[in-house]
Amino acid sequence: MASKSPVTHPDNRNASIPEAASPSISGVLSRSRTGSTVYRSDTARRLQLKSVLLQQTLDWHTATMAIKASIPPAVLVCAIQSNSWINHFKTNAYLAPIISTCVLPALPRAMLIRHNIRLTFVIVLAYCWALLAGWCGVQARHHTTHSLNDTSAYNSSAEAVVAIFLIFWIWCTFTVKSAFPNWGLQCTLAGIFTVATLPNIARAPTMPEVIDETNVILEAFLVGQAVGFVNALILFPQSCRGLFRKDVGFCLDELVAVMQAQRKCMEETLLKKASTIGEEENGSSSIGQLEGALQRFVNAVEKSRQDSEYAACEISWGVFDHAKLEEISSLLLDLIPPVSGLSSVADMLQLHVDGCNITSDAGDNSDSDEAGNTTSRDDGWQHLEMAMDQNSRQMSDTIIKGVEHAKLRLKLTKRRPMFKSYRVKNTDEEHEAGITQPGDVTFLESFRDVFSHGRVLSHENEDMNNKELLDCYIQHRPQIGNLSQYTSEMHYNTLRYFLFLHSQTILSSLGEEFLKLLVYFDECYTHSRRLLIPRFLQPRYWIERFISRGGVPRDGASQNTGAQTSIKLGSSFYNPKNPDHLPPSNFMETIGDYIRKISSIFRSDHAAYGLRGACAIMTIGIIAFLHDSQDFYFAQRFLWALFAILLSMARTAGSSTFLLLGRVLGTIASMIASYIIWYVVDQKTPGILVFLWLWFLVLGYLFVKFPDFFSIWFVALVASIVMIGNELQVRKLGKEAIIKSGQVVYPPYIIFPYRLAVVTLGVLTGYFWTIFPYPLSEHSELRENMAKAMYGLARYYMCIQQTILARLSGNFGDISDKTSPGFHLQAARRRIFHRYQALNTRAKTSFQFLDWEFSLGGRFPKQTYGEMLSILERLVSYMTLSSYVSQELKAPDATSSWWAHDPTGTAQVHLTPGGVTTRMIILHSALSRAHPLPPELEELGIPHLGEFLTRDVPADERFAAAALIHSVNWYLIRDINRLTELARELVGELNFSFVIVHDNYIESGQ
Repeated sequence: MASKSPVTHPDNRNASIPEAASPSISGVLSRSRTGSTVYRSDTARRLQLKSVLLQQTLDWHTATMAIKASIPPAVLVCAIQSNSWINHFKTNAYLAPIISTCVLPALPRAMLIRHNIRLTFVIVLAYCWALLAGWCGVQARHHTTHSLNDTSAYNSSAEAVVAIFLIFWIWCTFTVKSAFPNWGLQCTLAGIFTVATLPNIARAPTMPEVIDETNVILEAFLVGQAVGFVNALILFPQSCRGLFRKDVGFCLDELVAVMQAQRKCMEETLLKKASTIGEEENGSSSIGQLEGALQRFVNAVEKSRQDSEYAACEISWGVFDHAKLEEISSLLLDLIPPVSGLSSVADMLQLHVDGCNITSDAGDNSDSDEAGNTTSRDDGWQHLEMAMDQNSRQMSDTIIKGVEHAKLRLKLTKRRPMFKSYRVKNTDEEHEAGITQPGDVTFLESFRDVFSHGRVLSHENEDMNNKELLDCYIQHRPQIGNLSQYTSEMHYNTLRYFLFLHSQTILSSLGEEFLKLLVYFDECYTHSRRLLIPRFLQPRYWIERFISRGGVPRDGASQNTGAQTSIKLGSSFYNPKNPDHLPPSNFMETIGDYIRKISSIFRSDHAAYGLRGACAIMTIGIIAFLHDSQDFYFAQRFLWALFAILLSMARTAGSSTFLLLGRVLGTIASMIASYIIWYVVDQKTPGILVFLWLWFLVLGYLFVKFPDFFSIWFVALVASIVMIGNELQVRKLGKEAIIKSGQVVYPPYIIFPYRLAVVTLGVLTGYFWTIFPYPLSEHSELRENMAKAMYGLARYYMCIQQTILARLSGNFGDISDKTSPGFHLQAARRRIFHRYQALNTRAKTSFQFLDWEFSLGGRFPKQTYGEMLSILERLVSYMTLSSYVSQELKAPDATSSWWAHDPTGTAQVHLTPGGVTTRMIILHSALSRAHPLPPELEELGIPHLGEFLTRDVPADERFAAAALIHSVNWYLIRDINRLTELARELVGELNFSFVIVHDNYIESGQ
């Protein structure tokens, strides 16, 4: 067997590193036989189509929510037939059904109330702004008109003043929508209110007319919102507490999926040692299933954490108060690190198999003696591996049973069937045999027994505890005197054992964390139900906040936790320094600092997007303020084009292209549906209303089933209301009244495509100002978000490194104690991790829209960015795994640990390799600023594994944890080196060199 393989040592600079891809972008990237990423668009399209078809199932929740969403607009369209209704709102009656759908009736109760409070706030604020604009326009009209008889005539000053108010408000609307995406719909409706009122009140000669015009539209908005809000509260109401219970159930289901996928990985990838193409594809698919299940589990935990905050704001009758909801969310969040560790181990297993295949291919001509020794060594480890696999299977099955127990305690599943004696008899027999089932009182004791002792069943069916497991490893580890004799086969055998030990440790840790959740569920199960009142409705809450307001320190750089303890997280953690300004030292400098922050808004990307939106609105809106085109604007109702701009304009070109096609197709579908609705019943009003409700029902189904495409369905809904609702208004008011109001009247077969053209004009105008004068491409968004994610990983690794060092030194403290360093390190780590998750999500979104963006010039290196995204996901998983395994390093007496007697600091070098944070910051700077990397940027290295194995190691369980962290760092450094190579391909390297090519030789220099 060859002793020098290109993948022998992790610090080999010429190492051949197999590439890997993450399943989060599995539609674009997939593994090949060598582990490299390849682009398979056909497979991706088929998978996307299959997933869409699987989602189109009609369940009870979807049906009820679709009916719930379709009723308010249908009722308000029917209200047009009321004489009092139409006489009050006149030509603005169609606005009420549009606003009723913006209530989002499918939201649970607490979310619904918060959303509508925000919606009412922005509508009232837009109303006040319209009154201010109207008053300024009236004043301008009066100051520039010398005769009272001319106040009703066109006045350019009044029109200009109101237009300025419109421009500024639209700029604010788009800017806030970009900076705060959660306020997107509310800002859009504020813009719709403004463009619906300001062009009209600019023509009003007196303030009473301004108030009347504005009040009618305000009432239409508020009535539509009120009808939708009452419908959402009464018909098929949803509780956030019920949604939270469903989220917890979904988390438990995904945990079962993770355990099943992990077992499949162990069987296919590890035990079978797949080497053929078909088996390798199966191994890759099993890892893809595991990572997909992990991603769904993390998303479910994050969603449950968000929903718990809303659930705590509801008044209800139950068990879970605010403290219990918060505790359950924290316990679910604590499951993420060990579950993420399972995914990391599976990925390392696949890389291990790939490396073994490469090693075996390179060592076909090796001598028989070395091969015989290797075979003997493998035989020595085989029994231990099988015993560990058997114990892993037992722990996985126990966790799955624990999930069933948790569901029974939460009443998410039914108890065992009653009136079946044979089931009771079987249960009694099982109890007699000492085996308990989920839901039994003694189940937690049996669950605790599986994970408390950390035992492994040997091949002789004898118990083997952790100490004996470590002794067995020390006996079978390679005994090497010279590191140069450490062959690649020894290296991979050692990594293989570490991966077994990883899986064993992570499953044991997951069981311990899951046991805490089960114990808490059992405690809550015994509590009686009571009336639960939110904290903010209790006087005690406000008294405590008022008393502690002046005593709680700001999240600063230092917090004193005792007489001799001071925790410092660094000056740049909470308050980053500004290289242009020193911190304010007096009151005037503090005021100037705030003024400077306000002025910085105008040079932000959000303000640039707001300017684009204002330009898009005024491209069509200017017609409403000019004398020669004003009547044409109101007669042809170009207001609908402004609505389309507000609904359709996105920040980036890629998403705009996709949404442009979707909104145009949705509008065309609404026009076709309007033709069918109007003429299939021979233009009879009752039949029109019934078929219109059926169309609203279809759109409501799409709203609930595909919420990510909300703007597409909303544009289609607006188009159908505009077409049908306006025709019903014309029929009710009469053609003479419509013509007298300044609008033209066309037959339905003409007005439907005409209104389609007007809406399409607005969509195209918004798209034009998205790409002009220069497009904000998905390419740059992806690059910037990925660079920010790299910087977030650098900060995250600093927290991980300090956590490991604190546990090595023994001053980590109790993590449940708020005065301990461990508590503050964990809080900082979670804060940074949440920011990284947001950046990573935005980067994935930009990556998905790359196919919809037109690329001029050379092709975009999509495959490189896809591999970098997958590497970043693995890096954060490796870092989290190292932090979690480091829990085993803590000891009651740190001075008795094996690393405390090592003056050379070998443990620190092996467990916290240097250069990781610096390298990630360098990559962040190069990628964000698009400048080359520094010259001769060397690959990071980690001390060889043999140096860690040849030491005289005591029989200490903490050494096993340290060995696990070392093996994780091996893969961490490997991926960072690969990430550096990919970044060098994108931005280059600052290395000026020349090459002279002759006929017989090549001469180079620098």
